[in-house]
Amino acid sequence: MSSLISLKPSNNNFDTYLDDINSGLLLIPEFQRDFVWELDNVLNLLNSIKKNFPIGSFLFWTPETEFRIAKQVGPYTINESVFEAFEKKQRKYILDGYQRMSALFGVLSNPEKIKNFEFNEKAFNSTFNIYYNLDNEVFEVFGRNLELYCVPAYTLLDYESFLTYSEKIQREYTPEISKKYTDRLKKIVTTFSRYQMPVIEIAGGTLDEAIDIFTLLNKEGKPITPDWILSAKTYTDNFRLGHKIDITLDKIEKYNFVDKKPREVAVRDLVFRSIQSSFGDLYLDNKKTDIISLSKNPNFQSQIEITVKSIEFVAKFLFEELLIVDNKLLPANIQFIFLVEFFNHIPEPNNQQIKKLKQWFWVTTYANYFTIFSPSKRKTAFQHFQKFIKNVELNPVYNDRLDQPFVVPALSDKVNLGSVRSKAHILFMLNYSNNFQPVNTEYIEDYKVLKLFAETKFSSDLGESANMVVCLNKTTDNVFIQSGKKTNDLSFMLAQENKGEYSEYFITDEMRDEYSKGDIERVLELRKKLIIDEEHTFAGNLGLDYFGYSQFSF
Repeated sequence: MSSLISLKPSNNNFDTYLDDINSGLLLIPEFQRDFVWELDNVLNLLNSIKKNFPIGSFLFWTPETEFRIAKQVGPYTINESVFEAFEKKQRKYILDGYQRMSALFGVLSNPEKIKNFEFNEKAFNSTFNIYYNLDNEVFEVFGRNLELYCVPAYTLLDYESFLTYSEKIQREYTPEISKKYTDRLKKIVTTFSRYQMPVIEIAGGTLDEAIDIFTLLNKEGKPITPDWILSAKTYTDNFRLGHKIDITLDKIEKYNFVDKKPREVAVRDLVFRSIQSSFGDLYLDNKKTDIISLSKNPNFQSQIEITVKSIEFVAKFLFEELLIVDNKLLPANIQFIFLVEFFNHIPEPNNQQIKKLKQWFWVTTYANYFTIFSPSKRKTAFQHFQKFIKNVELNPVYNDRLDQPFVVPALSDKVNLGSVRSKAHILFMLNYSNNFQPVNTEYIEDYKVLKLFAETKFSSDLGESANMVVCLNKTTDNVFIQSGKKTNDLSFMLAQENKGEYSEYFITDEMRDEYSKGDIERVLELRKKLIIDEEHTFAGNLGLDYFGYSQFSF
């Protein structure tokens, strides 16, 4: 470690650091990831401070060399007129605590008194426009027709605003009520104005050394994310990994590879693991794919450019070719990583290669391949898959027991997205409904799991699958839209006037005859048998042992 590096702990009030941001003395390095906190995160932070709970330490860094700075801090953007001057200042960077500091700067700064920054009202209202309700003593979000006892959160650090609101309250309410509100206002103002922020300041050293210090200091706390470390270690004026990942996430969102709650990390982590595995070794090989080793790779940036394109290709391939029209349908994340490796080498596969990839996907899905294999065998399977990439004549599926076919496990009576086997079944029914043909992203939104009989109770021995209808949610012409209205009951498909129709949903005329007699149990028995027979045939054509329903009889 550099002999010039030093560490100094300190504590100061909020306004000290917020003033430093406003004057350009405390800034965000461009290699930081974007602000990802949501309103709930901000409210939780304010409530922790209100209760005098610790909110974690902050890490500031004055380096030997300077870095480009990010323009955005909360709902504010540095004015172009001062941006260059900010970049030339001797300054500190926020290395850890950026999300918290941005939230505090956005909420506790009076927009009318912020200089050097442009104000984004839309961003402010969405995340930072928070009030303190003096009546129930809770933080609340911005709303119309606010009562006078709801004061802006920035009042807690702005003495002039505090005086203004105190006077308004005294004029508006009776002496008894106004005293209650002003006492509460004084209490919360005192709490926030006296709250001490623990800070560790690093002076000198390189970026690698600063990150090492942070990792060491934070060993018992919430660890810094691997993609952040790799992004910081490989940052240049023209390249930021975090930004590349953000752009990639935006691009694959059209294929429904997106976390349902904005800015969750599951899909982001999948993208990062795909990048981590794009240098020849599966991410499970810790020695070869650790972030330190990757950051030193001379081909790092060029490989990333290839990989982020492949990630988009894979999301499109899964959506259009295999009908994974929601990332929650992906049976195993590692399948995505294998496919990224393929598209890294073959960005435009031919029909034969696409066919083999689809077969590989179905086999590894139905066999629960990546669950039954140990980590070491997964690495071996990855190496075998790489051989297939070089020679398409090879079978892409690695099997350490060539004399034994993979077995399809039994399907549970309850079908949900919590198991690989259930996902395999849902995907089979979804692809069957489209005759196993590709789709165009532009005409598909996602998928629906509906019921043939929405209200009717039937024997639990039949399982959920017998009554389940899986279909695409298209932009037009949906089976669950009848006479312009959405329906959850698809029993209309069994009407006699629909003879010969809806076979793609496992509906036959024999079922219609039983339905006309009122024998719903028999309809579902027949449908279950048909589904099982068709899935059995499909699995058999893949060379799988369809073990699950050998006991079933009708």
